Amino acid sequence: MRILPLLLGAAFLLAGILFGAINPSDVTLDFYRWQLELPLGVALIGACLCGALAAGLVLWLTVVWPQRRRLRAMERDRRGLTSLASSTPTTFPDGA
Repeated sequence: MRILPLLLGAAFLLAGILFGAINPSDVTLDFYRWQLELPLGVALIGACLCGALAAGLVLWLTVVWPQRRRLRAMERDRRGLTSLASSTPTTFPDGA
């Protein structure tokens, strides 16, 4: 079962190398104060990676982090309820 991720990783690595090889022309990225000259394939793959990282950060901030906070609060409430349930008597005193 571990061979499948390795094969997929190798296939994507090969695809990235081929993509960079067929896009060798240089591109100048202008960042107002400084410029960076890169091959087109490297610039495109870098832009895709930056976009994936930004999307992952937004997903973590809007979904994962709030969900973890909710789960922690629910766990705290559950612990409080179990300690409360263990401290209350389960039978009535004699004479009731």
